[in-house]
Amino acid sequence: MSIRKTDGKYKLDIRPNGIKGKRIIKLFDTKAQAMQYQNQLLSGRLDTQGEQPFVDNRQLNELIHIWYDLHGRSLKSASDTKNRLLKLSELLGNPAARSINPESLAQYRKTRLDAGISPATLNRELITLKALFRELKRLAVIEYDSPLLVVRKLREEKTELSYLTDAQIKELMSQAELSKNESLPFVVLICLVTGARWSEAEGLTAANCINQGFQFVDTKNGQSRFVPVEKSVFLQVKNRLSQKPFQSCYSAYRSAFKRTGFKVPNGQLAHILRHTFASHFVMKGGNIVALQKILGHSSLNITMRYSHLAPDYLLQAVELNPLAESLNNLVPG
Repeated sequence: MSIRKTDGKYKLDIRPNGIKGKRIIKLFDTKAQAMQYQNQLLSGRLDTQGEQPFVDNRQLNELIHIWYDLHGRSLKSASDTKNRLLKLSELLGNPAARSINPESLAQYRKTRLDAGISPATLNRELITLKALFRELKRLAVIEYDSPLLVVRKLREEKTELSYLTDAQIKELMSQAELSKNESLPFVVLICLVTGARWSEAEGLTAANCINQGFQFVDTKNGQSRFVPVEKSVFLQVKNRLSQKPFQSCYSAYRSAFKRTGFKVPNGQLAHILRHTFASHFVMKGGNIVALQKILGHSSLNITMRYSHLAPDYLLQAVELNPLAESLNNLVPG
């Protein structure tokens, strides 16, 4: 397969079906035209004669593999995302990708809801599927806009963010200390003093223990952030990581949490440590904008979920309204 300039033209020489397949040679005025034609051949939008377009009936799992090879492998959660998409394709019956429409997806979601799958899970599937089709269109793998792009997310019931009290924190730390996994107490400690996500704390290295704080680099949004900590915590964690990296300890954490007998909303088992940091930070008078930076939220709206915990949150409605100073003179006697 090659594109070479010959006598002012660009010659495409390609065997779209492999070395034993039919050889196609064509001349183009520009390199861009040659590349576009080549992509059409390789994506299946032209037949092997290179002339007659046909309906794109490639199955969803085939496009998922193409997406992964061309783009998905570069994502932070590449393998997990690919596996989720392939599982979704299997549940949908691996149809021709072009045939998936709002009606067929609505029927699929109804079946899944009836089976007890949460709206939040189905919404994450929809977001991932939309991103797949958008990227395939951008890469010129497909020429059509998927009908799924107009489908709206399901309504999700808001779950109150739970957090641990001082007594519960003490009990959890005690159970973590009893674990055979010696990394567990350190990871739990890091989450509680920095608000780090579990993966961020578990992936911390000695090199990122600097300036009496922790630099988290392998973050959800790809943006590194620094969180200072108390000196004794810093030295304790740095000394431990100077010996060897943390080992995986989420299973040990699940067991330790279970031993406490505490109840936690679905999906918040690891995140409750992050919520605990944020909740206590705000309840003790911490600034909400500073909290956004510490947690690494891309939007302040996300951090505002904790604002109601501020001790003066509601009182400010009394103290800071525009008539606060003159209100006594305006209230009828």
